[in-house]
Amino acid sequence: MTTPADDALPPACTCPTPWEHLVAVIEGRRLRARPAATLGPAAALYRAQCAACGAPYPGHWRLAPGQRLNL
Repeated sequence: MTTPADDALPPACTCPTPWEHLVAVIEGRRLRARPAATLGPAAALYRAQCAACGAPYPGHWRLAPGQRLNL
């Protein structure tokens, strides 16, 4: 097995405190997210990203407390 080229890897968060604030854009709404040990229901369908620089979050995440999907 070979390692992917550097340009194939997702960009890392370049913020002073990486991954401090995560958001997920779901149905046009920006919902707060948080890192998690396991995949949350929304994370199975959507991606989270850094709220400041927009880098895609590479780990498991869940919606932050108080955030709801009203689809």
